[in-house]
Amino acid sequence: MTELQETVRELVARSGVPGAVVGVLEDGRVETAAAGVANLNSGVEMTPDTLFLTGSITKVWTTTLLMSLVEQDLVDLDSPVRRYLPDLVLRDPGVADALLVRHLVTHSTGIDASDLIADVGDGDAAIANWVPLLRDVGQLFAPGEYFSYNNAGFVLAGRIIEVVTGESFATAMRHRVFAPLGLERSMFTAKEAILHRTAIGHSPGEGGMVPSKLFMLPECLGPAGTTLITSVQDTLTFVASHLPTHPAAKRLLNPESVDRMAAHHLDFPVPETGSVGLSWLRKQYGDRVALTHGGGSYGGVAMVGALPDSGTAYIAYANGGAASMPFHQDLAEALWHDRFGLSTLDAPDVSGPAPAPSRYHGRYVCWGCELVITDDGDALSYQARFTDPVLGRNRSDPPPVRLRPVGEHGLAMADHPNQPPFGYSVGDDGTGHPEFLFLMDRLVRRVGDS
Repeated sequence: MTELQETVRELVARSGVPGAVVGVLEDGRVETAAAGVANLNSGVEMTPDTLFLTGSITKVWTTTLLMSLVEQDLVDLDSPVRRYLPDLVLRDPGVADALLVRHLVTHSTGIDASDLIADVGDGDAAIANWVPLLRDVGQLFAPGEYFSYNNAGFVLAGRIIEVVTGESFATAMRHRVFAPLGLERSMFTAKEAILHRTAIGHSPGEGGMVPSKLFMLPECLGPAGTTLITSVQDTLTFVASHLPTHPAAKRLLNPESVDRMAAHHLDFPVPETGSVGLSWLRKQYGDRVALTHGGGSYGGVAMVGALPDSGTAYIAYANGGAASMPFHQDLAEALWHDRFGLSTLDAPDVSGPAPAPSRYHGRYVCWGCELVITDDGDALSYQARFTDPVLGRNRSDPPPVRLRPVGEHGLAMADHPNQPPFGYSVGDDGTGHPEFLFLMDRLVRRVGDS
């Protein structure tokens, strides 16, 4: 048994996820490992060739396809989105005219519709049917002002791909990414996946893990990550095309485009927490940069990481809902530090004096979700609830979390003081409260008292 196999088996047992599959690309070779069960309904085991929904990692695939069109002079990153989507309407005056293609793939659109999910039908028209919904959506900030993780920009990028190529998003991806890279185990439908060993998601329930009742989120958000089903091997073949130092990788983009995707484009609102390239999320480990992305599906979580300077990468998928996060955190520690030799992840300094807890009191809102922060004895109570019925489908509101201010801008989990900060404040709304909270790479605006 390899060291990687031992690690994956140990982490699956420790975290309680039904199963996991992992692949590592190092020194030009791929090593895989799997443990546990892919589907508790059937009992089928997780194996290295098991397919899984890769979730928002799809954003890197979408941007890669977009950049191939940039190379052909079919798309210009610095052109207005309306050059390609002239019928685009956004609620706030002037925003649609100011929106550039670059904003779509750097999470800087400011459109408050990151998780706008609607029943607009499946099939080739799903993305086109979704775009008009944005006419009723407001802005969190002006395009380009901040980074805030956002699915809407990538759906618009997917629609641009459709308009420019004359193909559906899935067809364009098959013709222009899968085929050139020789990917034979990547697909977009459950009809295709049923012909292979495929993992489903699960969530913690009474008596143990419960299989998800739904497999895939709606097709309208496909370019942002709801429909791409793939494998460890196909993912690493794709990621290798973004690693300049990999000796034998198949190439889809020219070196300049690969560098543009990996390069710094915009700091996160709290700069020490990271930055964004073109879709890649960039994390700083001393003088080295790791390219990362996560992806969620119903009860499943995927994570990818790459080190362009060494030609090293990994992909991991676990199917245990919230229990997948400890699995991924422990796996990342074992790979980034113990195997790949990275130093400590750069992080904000939270050693200074903290403001009074009342600074954080209030009601914070983004599309589909409302957050309320109030006093909870010696700490703060943070309660999130889903306000959109589709977003909240098949999952209950998260339980309250106890928080405590740390440093000038940080919020830490009061009951887990050794964990990294839960979130950060950004700006001031003019009343002594934050203008935004930065949580899980997203900005949430304060709209008033709780």
